[in-house]
Amino acid sequence: MAKRRRRRARARRKRPGAILVIVLLVLAAGFLTRRLLMPRAMHFLTHRPHDVPLRSGVARGREQNMNGAGEKLSDSDRQALDRLVRQRTDGR
Repeated sequence: MAKRRRRRARARRKRPGAILVIVLLVLAAGFLTRRLLMPRAMHFLTHRPHDVPLRSGVARGREQNMNGAGEKLSDSDRQALDRLVRQRTDGR
């Protein structure tokens, strides 16, 4: 009988406890986070586009005559273009 008790006691000691398993899982998750997510986070933080400040209404009015190609449009040309765009989008 004494031998059976010793064997059972040894078997219990060899099994890892739930706390040990949780600690190992947290350690593995921390390692994976450091290896996978940290480079992405550092790239995001170091290569962010510059924030474009909001322009006032006066500055927008001056730049309204300039489009992306650098063409200067008069107010009447801009209005005609806007009407044409509205007609095309409403017709669809």
